[in-house]
Amino acid sequence: MIQEPDYSYLGSGHILVREFGAAAPFLAIGNCSALSFSPQVNTLQLADFTNPGGGTRNRVDRITDVQFSFTFHDFHGENFARFLRGDSADVVAGSATAEAVVGYKGGWTPLAKYAATITSVEPVGGGVPYTAGTDYELDNGGIFLPAGSTIPDPVAGAANFEVDYTYDAHSVTEALLNSAKQYTLIFTGLNEARSGKAIRARAHKVTGGVLASLALLGEDYGEGEVSGSLLPDANQGAGLSKYLQILQVA
Repeated sequence: MIQEPDYSYLGSGHILVREFGAAAPFLAIGNCSALSFSPQVNTLQLADFTNPGGGTRNRVDRITDVQFSFTFHDFHGENFARFLRGDSADVVAGSATAEAVVGYKGGWTPLAKYAATITSVEPVGGGVPYTAGTDYELDNGGIFLPAGSTIPDPVAGAANFEVDYTYDAHSVTEALLNSAKQYTLIFTGLNEARSGKAIRARAHKVTGGVLASLALLGEDYGEGEVSGSLLPDANQGAGLSKYLQILQVA
């Protein structure tokens, strides 16, 4: 009887990255629902002109690219910085004093940080504080001026009041600041179809990795779709793939 071991696959695990060649640890991207590698092929095909019925005389498939893609669901600052080519920083909780603001009656104005509480709103340079609930309201981290507010309208775009407020710890990502970076990408996981046997894939050098879309409003959990290409890693020795290594526990 033919013996055929079962190598069915149903995977779960972690995707980790670090900048290519960096003396740094691999860092997890977080909860990811998809990861795939897709070789792209340019096919050269010669028709069989000796046969009246046609057919193929010869064919050569040349690999032109190996693409990768994954989908992450953890919307934290490091992922936004990596895949939006930006920088991310953590900001500790604190307070802002006398922040100059240009605001208009009947509308909402953002503050420099996302306010947790507003402690005082005063004229520019100080003075008698305005009245909360009548002259201004805290709304979604910013400030709303009712139509009947006594805060004067701004003149020539100059600040027309100052705000003291507190804010919670948060992260800030400044997107699209940096040029493309290259990474090493590792998937370390378990094959649930084989009783949790371990599997590990290492893409030695990848490039691209920019978010295809950033859906911040919708009816389902948010996700970030990232794609790019594998590049050859010249540091890999003879007999070793310069692109991708896959390890499976027997």
